[in-house]
Amino acid sequence: MTGFDYLIIAAIAFLIITALLHSIAGEHFLIKPMFKYRGNKVLENEFARLILRFAWHLTSVLWFLLAVILYLLAFDIDNLNHGILLYTGLAFIGIGVFDLIASRGKHIGWPSLLAIGVCTLSASFLVN
Repeated sequence: MTGFDYLIIAAIAFLIITALLHSIAGEHFLIKPMFKYRGNKVLENEFARLILRFAWHLTSVLWFLLAVILYLLAFDIDNLNHGILLYTGLAFIGIGVFDLIASRGKHIGWPSLLAIGVCTLSASFLVN
């Protein structure tokens, strides 16, 4: 392995660790206390709390996706285009479906998130 390989592996590891810590610690030390001690109209609204939590954890999901993209770039360049499209599509389909179910279709973003996933996943089958 080269120095480049080690640096990419380190970046991937830091992305995964950061994503996990962001979701776990953020949920425990920020989201839950903020929702417990509300004190304003936004935090009193159940739907707003759902969207805040969703957006917080979405950041972590996207960091995992970036880790996959870095892996493909460094270690599977032959499948880079297909892999980026495939994993982006799968991630956004998952995000869109989760948003649809969790918000019971009330969140304005789920159709767009799902469309991004479907279009990107479909494109992954058309790329060389």
